[in-house]
Amino acid sequence: MAEYISTFATGFEETAAQSVHSFLRGISVLRVYGGLIRYSYRGNAKDISRVPFFNNSFTVLRFFQGKNLSLGQMVSETASGRLRCPAREGTFRIRFSQSNQFVKVDKRISAQAESAVSKASRLRLDRLNPDTELWYVIRSEGFGFYGQLLRKRTATEKNLHKGELRPEFASLLCCCARPPQGSVILDPFAGYGSIPAQIARHFPYGRLLAGDRDPGKAQALRQALPDDARIQVFCGDALALAEISDESVDIIITDPPWGFYENVGDIAVFYGNMLREFGRILKSNGRAVLLCARDEAFAQAVAQSGVFTVEGMVRTLVNGRKADVYILNWDNAAANHQ
Repeated sequence: MAEYISTFATGFEETAAQSVHSFLRGISVLRVYGGLIRYSYRGNAKDISRVPFFNNSFTVLRFFQGKNLSLGQMVSETASGRLRCPAREGTFRIRFSQSNQFVKVDKRISAQAESAVSKASRLRLDRLNPDTELWYVIRSEGFGFYGQLLRKRTATEKNLHKGELRPEFASLLCCCARPPQGSVILDPFAGYGSIPAQIARHFPYGRLLAGDRDPGKAQALRQALPDDARIQVFCGDALALAEISDESVDIIITDPPWGFYENVGDIAVFYGNMLREFGRILKSNGRAVLLCARDEAFAQAVAQSGVFTVEGMVRTLVNGRKADVYILNWDNAAANHQ
């Protein structure tokens, strides 16, 4: 079987390792590192590009191990051996990465790497806008690899609105929720719609509810989501969801305001009011998956609620800022005794 490596948002190692089997039947996971999974797969490589939570995926052409790896050594060993290059026509460029950062190398090293590809294929060098890319990567865990990028991101995928969640990250939030068939799923802070879009495209649902208090965003979301009678988009306040009846939602997946860029008042009060409203609309033993960057205030709000319990938590990064994903369970019986 061919070997591949794919990256995803750091912190979601357990989630990615469990969820990938739902998208790639027959995958054999070799090892999971921080934000990276190494695996073998005998199916079509195009299937890998459709896994919604992968950032970059590579066909592994050579795997290296050792604490003292250098990019120059990797290029030398690769160039001196028999080079295998899946994409054999079109244009290419070489990229070098160390500790998750692109780096420059000596011109002699890059020239050697480029020459090896040109000799082993009919690919033509294009350093600005190539059809394919081949990467030399060294990771801090003590391994490296030489691989061919399976798919380049389009300009649309790169250019997101300010504050918009990357689709891959939104997909991981949905994976944390583990929605079963027929679930009623809600995102009351839908914004630009990253989470509802991932649910609609990749996850099972019976009904999908998406709301935002901004009329413009709600209207744009109606147009962006599929024309499906099971999908309802509304404009409303997530702290007073008049559109949603008591105990009618199975799962909430959402990215509420962080309190850094929006005026939400006292963040602890905001979280408390939010959890109170979520408790009203969730069914018994419902689940909520929330992304936040105010860990202390949110943990305090959960404890004070008396009816939400923390099933799990993921510490991650969003645009370089520390953030936490809370997976909460709602105990309706406890709520009825308050």
